[in-house]
Amino acid sequence: MTKNIFLSIPKRIEASSQADGTAKLYLAGTVGAWYDGITFKEVRQAMSEISSDTVEVHINSYGGDMFEGIAIKNYLKQLDKTVIVVIDGIAASAASVIAMAGDTIKMPKDTQIMIHNPWTWAAGNAKELRKIADDLEKSQTSIEESYLAHFKGTRDELRALLDEETSLTAEEAVMLGLADELIEETDVASKDELISDSEASVRENLIAKYGTEIMSEQSENESVQTTKGLERFAKLFR
Repeated sequence: MTKNIFLSIPKRIEASSQADGTAKLYLAGTVGAWYDGITFKEVRQAMSEISSDTVEVHINSYGGDMFEGIAIKNYLKQLDKTVIVVIDGIAASAASVIAMAGDTIKMPKDTQIMIHNPWTWAAGNAKELRKIADDLEKSQTSIEESYLAHFKGTRDELRALLDEETSLTAEEAVMLGLADELIEETDVASKDELISDSEASVRENLIAKYGTEIMSEQSENESVQTTKGLERFAKLFR
């Protein structure tokens, strides 16, 4: 979950069929029952009467419970529907895991994804705390699998980003494979977050490595961005 627990987005879980035969699912707020937030049970209930073959999932969340996020992501992937994810403001922490359910992940230019290692509060003796640390490492492997389905780099490169609790702009997310398309801005404002020098260094190195490949692919897709525009962006991270 994200450590910015003082930040709050009003809860919203709403699914509806559209006139064009598709469906929309809105997920906003904190992830997990412990926070009175978005839960697997509520998402399943909201989708229970949706028969559309395509569902567009809109996400705006700072995150929350990791396993709740994984459960929701897996549920969406198993719907036997085409899942299009749109990040309306921010998809941080557990919410970024949910976003990985998308067959296509779309981000307006003013939105962000934030990824990091799982963490928890704990109390106990040395033996108990060591076990908790071991369990957290196993949890990290679980979330890595979610990201690796989209991420352009290696597991070690992904871990470097997770270690730095990395915030990615929409353009950066596309370059690294954690999103597929840049789209026009929505009316939901993104949330700026401070980026440390070490985090920026890890991110810049990976963008330099994978940005050229992504830019080449995007040059054939006008819905994303022109090659010229991406080249100007890439220069900012050299």
